[in-house]
Amino acid sequence: MKPGVSSVLAVVAGICSSLAVGQQPIPAPVLKPFADNRDWVLMENLNYQIGQTSTVIVVPRGFVTDFASIPQAFWSFGLSAHGRYSKAAIVHDYLYWTQGCSREQADNLLMIAMKESNVDAGQRIAIYEGVRLGGSQPWLNNADERQRGLVRIVPETALNFGPEVVWRDYRSTLNVTTELAVAKSPEYCLFGNSTDVPG
Repeated sequence: MKPGVSSVLAVVAGICSSLAVGQQPIPAPVLKPFADNRDWVLMENLNYQIGQTSTVIVVPRGFVTDFASIPQAFWSFGLSAHGRYSKAAIVHDYLYWTQGCSREQADNLLMIAMKESNVDAGQRIAIYEGVRLGGSQPWLNNADERQRGLVRIVPETALNFGPEVVWRDYRSTLNVTTELAVAKSPEYCLFGNSTDVPG
């Protein structure tokens, strides 16, 4: 083999192996905003296939998200509610709402989804560390809201709301007593035992 060819082959092999690790792009969902553009509702299911596995997290049509809950003080560093990490944030919001996985598993799945969305490493780490440090209260708030019978998945019959509707107000009008039950420890939770994209 000619000198230099082996190093080129090594680079190509490295690229191929990194592509084989996962990098399943999360499909861009169709969303409808509430009047303040703070909260948005999914108008179709968001299906996130984890890595090269056959395991899919389905965030259902009607789920309400506020994307990434990043304090405004960090916006000057290039982090805000919206970014390349937005689709991963929707999945994370759903995991925090349903609480079928542990909080750590949900945070680790966020990291995996961000990797698969090709989020810059610095942003990934900042967001991940932020949810590890500050996610406890939102987790507890979600548990409390579920206990009080509040919903986060708008029923099919209520998705046709007008352009002046704000989620906070609309939510209190929804007379829904049950949401789709999520089993404790669904299969996808196991992938949240690490932050590695499964092959």
